[in-house]
Amino acid sequence: MILTIGNINVDLICQVPRLPSPDDKVIVSNLAIVPGGGACNFAVGLSRLGSKVSLFGHVGDDQNGKLGLSSLIDEKIDVSRVIKEEAYATGFVIILVDKEGQTVKIGYRDANTKLSPKEITGQLFSNVKIVHASSVSAKVALKIAQVCKKKSIVSSIDFGGELMTESSQVLQEIIQNYSLVFLNKIAFEKAYGFLPTKEKLDSLRLSETTILNVTLGPEGSYILSRDGVQKIPSYEVPVVDTTGAGDAYAAGFIHSYQQNISLSDCGKYAAACAALQITLSNARDGMPRKDEVDDFINAKNKTLN
Repeated sequence: MILTIGNINVDLICQVPRLPSPDDKVIVSNLAIVPGGGACNFAVGLSRLGSKVSLFGHVGDDQNGKLGLSSLIDEKIDVSRVIKEEAYATGFVIILVDKEGQTVKIGYRDANTKLSPKEITGQLFSNVKIVHASSVSAKVALKIAQVCKKKSIVSSIDFGGELMTESSQVLQEIIQNYSLVFLNKIAFEKAYGFLPTKEKLDSLRLSETTILNVTLGPEGSYILSRDGVQKIPSYEVPVVDTTGAGDAYAAGFIHSYQQNISLSDCGKYAAACAALQITLSNARDGMPRKDEVDDFINAKNKTLN
């Protein structure tokens, strides 16, 4: 069982002709209201690939909360650990998507802010092999890593907006304490003060047990481990919406990581999941199923041959 911890949201996805600048005004051409949240999208991605997943987080006792939970149940995700908050509203994110699939996100956390370190206990992690944190606070992130180490559980984290206000020292401490780390090049630069290149990554000294994934969008990704740095290329696909690409990548990597295959193959599988995800119009719809990923990879391999 994989336990994912983080935000449970509803996404308001707004198609716009361009992303607005200060004092600008754009007209929404299409609006979709769908269940979202990085932890939830990651959980859906894993479940569709065939992994068993449970979710821990907070929702409001409102219609948006009911929508979010029912959608997860439909995806065969265990929501028995989720806590309902009567005095708080379910979080939401307004997502602006332009014609090139680039996005701007505006989040409202509310019920999600109830997630606290004191809730992170060994009992919460019962019958769990991997714990994945998505867009959690620094205090929650460090508590998850601490409990995972005590219970010899694989810890995984996908950096989000909550951590971007922290110092580089705190971000590096979080990275060093996790088994698997997923972050984009913006978060990497925030943590280390320079852009990710093979030469710079070669100079990093990580924990012996840490595997660092740095996603670079269309430029692919880097995987850094005790065995060195590997560059994983991306797949060229028509981009509709990049929302959730990081969640799809993490889901693909962790699903394949459980199969005891090479990190390079994990990265290639993760890249295929991310490629398929960005070809559809929202994060949840884009999360691919196992047969879709297998067919995609086979078709790409035949093209190369």
